[in-house]
Formats: sequence, C-alpha cells, structure tokens
Amino acid sequence: MLKDLLKHLRIYSTRKLYNLVMGKIQFLIGSTHLYYYPAKITIESGNICNLRCPLCPTGQKDASASKGLLSFSDFKRIIDEIGKNLLLIRLYNWGEPLLNKELIKMVEYADKHRIAVKISTNLSFPIEDAQAEALINANLQKIYISCDGASNSTYPKYHIDGDFNRVMSNMKLLLNKKRQLRNNYTEIIWLFHVFSHNEHEINTAKSTAKDIGIKLTINKIRTDMGKEIFETAEKSLERDSKWLPGNPEYNTFNMTEKKPKNKFNCDLLWKETVINWDGCILPCCSVYSETHSFGNIKEDSFKNIWNNQKYIAARKEVLGRNNNTKTVCHVCKANDYLYI
Repeated sequence: MLKDLLKHLRIYSTRKLYNLVMGKIQFLIGSTHLYYYPAKITIESGNICNLRCPLCPTGQKDASASKGLLSFSDFKRIIDEIGKNLLLIRLYNWGEPLLNKELIKMVEYADKHRIAVKISTNLSFPIEDAQAEALINANLQKIYISCDGASNSTYPKYHIDGDFNRVMSNMKLLLNKKRQLRNNYTEIIWLFHVFSHNEHEINTAKSTAKDIGIKLTINKIRTDMGKEIFETAEKSLERDSKWLPGNPEYNTFNMTEKKPKNKFNCDLLWKETVINWDGCILPCCSVYSETHSFGNIKEDSFKNIWNNQKYIAARKEVLGRNNNTKTVCHVCKANDYLYI
C-alpha cells in the first residue's frame, strides 16, 4: 500500500503545485498573460481509429484535420521542454492510442519524468499477451475502456466495426495481467456512455462489471463532437436527438427548452492545453481541426505560444473583454457552448 501511495505522490513537486494554484488564481483575477504553465495537458497520440463512431469526426472520416500518429521524437521534444511542469498527460484525443506502436515508449518516458499518463481505448482489436503485459508494466495511471453497450446487439450500433466479445475478452486479459503483475497503481475503468439504444442495459453493465471485477463509470453523451462548438444546442439537438437517452438523469440537455442543463465559466485556457499529433496547439479537446491552431510546438516554443496573441485574445473573449483577434473561442462562446 505504501509503495502504491508513493507512486501517486511522486508526480508532485513545488513547481507543479504552483502551476495548479496559479491556474485558479489567475483565472479568478482575470489575468490574460499567465506566469505559469498548465499542469495537465492532452497530447494526441494520433487521430486514426479502427472504428466508425457516428458522433466522432474521426469515425465520420472528416478530412478537415490532417491524419497521422505522434512520433516518439516529437513526444520527447514536448516532455523535454515542459515536462517538469506536468502532473498529468492524457495521451489520446481524436483517435485510438493503441494503434500507435510507440505509445508504450512514450508512457515509459513520461513515467521516467514523474508524469502520470491516462489513455482511453476502444480495445476492439486483437491484443497479444505480451502487449497486455507491456501496457500494465508501463505504469499508466488509468486505462479507460470505451464500451457503450452490454451485449452484441447494442454495442455495434454506435461502435461501428467493433466487436463486443473481443472487447470483453481484452478487458479480462488486462485485468488478469494486472493481478498477475501485482500492479495496484494502474486503474482500469469501463466507460459506458448512455444512448437511447443502450440505456436499458445500464443494470446489465453494472452486473457484468461486478462479475469481471472492473470499475464501471456511467457517462452522458455529447452531440456531434466535431460540430458542437460551431453551432447552437438547438441545432445539435435537431440533428442528433435520436441518440440521446429518454431518461433525463442521463441526458445532458433539457429537451423541452433545447438547452444544456448545466453551464460553467470556461477556465480551460488557464489550466490546460491540447497538443495535436502534428504539433498544433489547440485551446481544448473540443476543437478538431488544426485550422484553429494557436501555434505549433515544432515551430515555436511552448513558452511563446502559451502567451501569444491568439491565446491572450481567447482569454479576453472568455472574460468578456474587447479584442480584435478572433479565435475559435469566440465561436464557442457565441454558440453558448462554454460548458463542454
């Protein structure tokens, strides 16, 4: 137990705690030029996927973003520049991370620099025993498994080209490897997003998760993830309401008013950032295309990009201040989508 606790605590440092605290303070006081780095970031391992999920731009084969996989050399360059500031890396975004053959190497490099890493996978492809062992040995903090169904009849309705039985088999393989290797640090979590076609299976999913010994998290779905910040909630619902569950407990929207139930003041520009596989830096994980990039870490330092004209303009927009530089954050706010 002590060994596992130390694994969790070793990622912290005075610098990282300073970044966490300053992220809250500078947002609250309305600063637009920031004197710290984000402590938690997303680095996209690639935007290629084996599935065709209908609400995902990658699954739709949306060509507005260039396709590829993050190289280890680019990942290393990022860590060497800003790694000492990072508590957490989400090593996924618009693709399937396990399709990147250098993923384990990246996780190990981050672990060496005392940075926690999370991945999210559909796990719907063959996984060899050695690959499962490497995943568990890599010291990932969390492995999320996106499986939106509890049977062969519901799973492929959203996870098109997926194989439910294979996902279940792979889940069990990872859980067995975790036990065999006595890894109490890595947490394996089944993510079950509630749709109209699978909401009747929530209890089945809970029962299955209990039987195989995996933690289950029930999540609410979003409308089309590549379009959501570029349109109003009403327009999203007009197109995608067929996917939303009937039970209001699991629905993000008030279906009568055609509005989201909850809203919040977006503070992501102060606390986080997203780096695409090709080095483009984006304000959050809701932005799909590099068209809206704030800069490229292959061409400029993160230090310069973090406080460049676009970042400062976007922060001013969120704070309601006048500025002459338009960014994707202006579009997001205009469409009332700062809650995503």
